[in-house]
Amino acid sequence: MFRTLACTFALIGLSAPLVSQTAAPEADTPTSTLRINSRAVLVDVIVSDRKGNPVTGLTRDAFTVREQGKPQGIGYFEEHTQGPAAQVEMPKFPPDVFSNFSPFPQPAAVNVLLLDSLNTRIESQAVVHQQAMKFLKDLKPGSRMAIFTMGKGLHFVQGFTDDPALLFAALGNKKNNELQSSDMLKGQEENNAQANLVAMMNSPGGNNGGTAAPAQMIADLQQFIQENDTSQETDRVLLTLQNLQRLATFLGGFPGRKNVIWFSESPMVGGRVDAQADQEWQKTRNMLAAARVALYPVDARGVSTVGFFQADNILPSSTSGPSQIVGVLGAGSTAPLADASARDAQQSMMKQLADETGGRAFMNTNGLSDVMKRITNDSADFYTLSYTPTDTKMDGGYRRIDVKVAEGNYSLSYRRGYFARDIDLPGAALTERNQTVHKLAAQNPGAVDPLLSFMDLGMPQSEQILYELKIQPLGSKEDPASEQKEHKGGGQSYGVDFAIDLKDVSLKQDSDGMHKGVVNISLIAYDRYGKIGARKDHLVMLNIKPDVYAVYQQTGIQLHAEIAVPKGQYWLRTGVYDQESRKVGTMEVALSSVVPLVALAK
Repeated sequence: MFRTLACTFALIGLSAPLVSQTAAPEADTPTSTLRINSRAVLVDVIVSDRKGNPVTGLTRDAFTVREQGKPQGIGYFEEHTQGPAAQVEMPKFPPDVFSNFSPFPQPAAVNVLLLDSLNTRIESQAVVHQQAMKFLKDLKPGSRMAIFTMGKGLHFVQGFTDDPALLFAALGNKKNNELQSSDMLKGQEENNAQANLVAMMNSPGGNNGGTAAPAQMIADLQQFIQENDTSQETDRVLLTLQNLQRLATFLGGFPGRKNVIWFSESPMVGGRVDAQADQEWQKTRNMLAAARVALYPVDARGVSTVGFFQADNILPSSTSGPSQIVGVLGAGSTAPLADASARDAQQSMMKQLADETGGRAFMNTNGLSDVMKRITNDSADFYTLSYTPTDTKMDGGYRRIDVKVAEGNYSLSYRRGYFARDIDLPGAALTERNQTVHKLAAQNPGAVDPLLSFMDLGMPQSEQILYELKIQPLGSKEDPASEQKEHKGGGQSYGVDFAIDLKDVSLKQDSDGMHKGVVNISLIAYDRYGKIGARKDHLVMLNIKPDVYAVYQQTGIQLHAEIAVPKGQYWLRTGVYDQESRKVGTMEVALSSVVPLVALAK
């Protein structure tokens, strides 16, 4: 049975202003900690039949696991199935009202759209964006998803939500869908320029002296081009891995499996990176495993010709025959065979990335919207198992995992191994995160910290405490909020009205009939890089009169706060924590979706 939200803003006049109730909580008494180290390897396994359909109903006994060829005992086993699609609609609210209520239960797997501009040409980015918008427009409510973009940094677009309308609006926002040309990805125009330069040096009529350049000079130029390409490619690979590590750190705080649908042309090329990149890839694989992330690389080029046959490929004017075409850059980088070979290497790496993380690669198809639909459907049914390795040595070596299912010609998708290192083993990301939270709390015991670990940008909303928000820009008053005056750069102040479901908060009634309790309220404004632009924390001492309590039973507990946000694109994350029950409620709203003052006045 789904919960309902019994809150309204019919009586905002009874809202209690939080600014007059701010106080510092008492510091918690230090306690001793018992630490027990136990290493378990967790593996999510998707089992498919010959037609690619998920196989359900298998038991623990049907699975066998080996590590480095040695049998392992399965200690934990669970099957996850999506079941029939529920005919449920998202609740409707006025344009300036938002809620953390979702009619859908927590799914076993969530999805992430990762649109990669670092490794994708701008023309392919346009196609991917169009196809992603088509997919989101047709997506049914309940498919929990988040959206990120990858350039030289990892950019937040929309946190996890069950509402496709929010995803569609976020990706459709002009500030989020700007196409960016990657200056680290070698394009056809650069190929053309290099080819023409080498051809001119090879041609007797193209050199100023009337003769072809010396062979050694041409060889040196070709070597310089190759070394420059390799260096640029290595830098791009390292930056890609750093972005994936940031994503793994972000996703590590959420339960369940995460399917990252990664649209890219050339994420990494095997065999052409240095030792540092190889070490970073080992670290990245373990961090992805720790966060239970499976990569689903999708070739953003779809079905297209190789670069040699593309319209923007201009052959040097001196190229008159096949032999000269092949010899333009020595290795023939613009020749059909070389271009096709490069694409094969890129797609081979996509398959490797998918196999090693438990996902699947998709390429040579223009139906990118259909690919997204297939991934979200096929990855919803899976099995989770874990084992304690018989080899307890942490020597940094690679441990290969082999999973088999008896009695059936099945195809299995699961992560194929890990590197035995404490620093980034499965579970380490969560441990480091919790240690950071406790360290911050210890350093500043007077801070309002119960919500700290729930307030990161993009985290799934918590629904232990249901509430609604009414968010309105301030500034139409004769005496604007004082915080707004602090923004010389032209920021915006917002009024935030809370309506907290009374059933979710534990209040004690005194002999005088007053209902008393303590709740923490937090408001944090994040930019697209996850940096905090503004923050407000409040400790609210509730002391509610009987007649007001009767009203709150219908409307929810009404509280008012204000926050001033710098100029720019921000997301407002709010949280409510009840100190008696220790329940938590959180919500995240893109401030770009808040109705502007002009619209409110109409």
